Amino acid sequence: MKGKANTQKVKAFFKKNIYYIVMVVCILAIAAMITVAVVLGGKESVEAPAPDANLPGNVDEEPGGNVNPPEDNTPVDTEPEPIVFTIPVAGGTVIKDYAMDTLVWSSTLKQYRVHSGIDFAGAEGAMAVAAYEGVVSDVTYDALNGHVVTVDHGDGLVTVYGSLDEPAVTKGQSVSAGTELGAISVSATGEMADGNHLHFEVRLNNEIVSPYDYLTLGDK
Repeated sequence: MKGKANTQKVKAFFKKNIYYIVMVVCILAIAAMITVAVVLGGKESVEAPAPDANLPGNVDEEPGGNVNPPEDNTPVDTEPEPIVFTIPVAGGTVIKDYAMDTLVWSSTLKQYRVHSGIDFAGAEGAMAVAAYEGVVSDVTYDALNGHVVTVDHGDGLVTVYGSLDEPAVTKGQSVSAGTELGAISVSATGEMADGNHLHFEVRLNNEIVSPYDYLTLGDK
């Protein structure tokens, strides 16, 4: 009988206080949910997005704090400077001009013919010099042209020095503008009536071209 009485008392207690019990249970449930949310939220780490290297304003930074500015891709004008020759005979005088489009008189051969270079006369013993830096590609002799020195300047550009006395350079030798190649003479029998002189030619890619393209001897 005592057990039954206790059960009735418990039921009566819950019935009388059911409102407060429900309130306590709800409060405890809400508190539990808040606690779980805080705990889980503390374990998560939010990673900031990596900076995009391609975005404007971003720069590369080296160790030590040095900042490299963005590369400048502006095109650079790489056009080479024009080549200007030294006069191949110091103080020389032009006695026969370059003429590949017209005929000029040859006092030696007694005929009109084209002239593939410029003939420079000078004082007795005057030296012919390299017009520009390069490498001596050939040293030859034949009766018509005399002693001839050929200098290769690269990129297909070649200068030829004919009617020299004994050449002062050898094949394969590097020369600078002004290097002495040999004294002017009458070794070129095809032009011997013109006296001591240098026959100067310019060739580009194996084609004879006007020396005036590279010399500053006035408007030619």
